[in-house]
Amino acid sequence: MKNVASLPLQSTTSNLGNTVFTGGPTAASLQGYASTYLLRGAVVLTAALSNYALEHVGFAAPWLPWMVLMPMMSMVQSIRARRQKKQGLTGTTATDNTMRLLQKSFLLLLLVAMVGACFVGWEIVHPLLLVAYGVSTYFAGRVLRFRPLQWGGVACGVLGAMTAALPADIQLLFIAAAMVVSYLVPGYLLSKHSHA
Repeated sequence: MKNVASLPLQSTTSNLGNTVFTGGPTAASLQGYASTYLLRGAVVLTAALSNYALEHVGFAAPWLPWMVLMPMMSMVQSIRARRQKKQGLTGTTATDNTMRLLQKSFLLLLLVAMVGACFVGWEIVHPLLLVAYGVSTYFAGRVLRFRPLQWGGVACGVLGAMTAALPADIQLLFIAAAMVVSYLVPGYLLSKHSHA
C-alpha cells in the first residue's frame, strides 16, 4: 500500500539557503501525528470513562475529569509544539500544512460545540462531536494516505450516529469506544509505520 510516507522526499534549497521539503511528511512529522492521536485518544478515553464512573457512583460533579484533563492535554501539546518548532522539527510540506489546518479547524468546531452544549445539552452535542471527530480523522487519513485513520474515522462517525438515540451516560461509553477505534489504534499503527 503506497502512502505519503513511502514517497521519496524531494528537497530543494530556497534562495535563503533553507531546505524545503516538497514531498510527503517526514518520519518525524508522522511520529508527531501519531503522538497527537495517542495523547488525545488516551485523554478523551480517560475523561469519558471517568465521567461515566463518577456519574454512576453519585459524584456531584461527574464532568470534572473533562475540566482537568482537557486543559492539561492542551498545555502538553502546546509545549511539545513549541519544542518541535525550536528544534526545527515542524514539517513544511503541503501535507503538514494541510494537517495543521485540519487540526485548527477541528479545534474551532470543538469550541463552538462546547458553547452550543450550554444551550442544547450534551446529549445532542455528543453525537455531533463524534461525527465531527470521524470526519476529521477520515480526512486526516486521506491527507496522509493512511487507511487505518480512514477506517477509524468511518467507525467513529458510525458510533456518533448510533449515540443519537442513547441517553447521555451511555453516550460516554460510545465516546470511549470511538477513541479506541479512531485515535488509539490508528495512532499506534501510525507510530509503528513511522519507524518502518
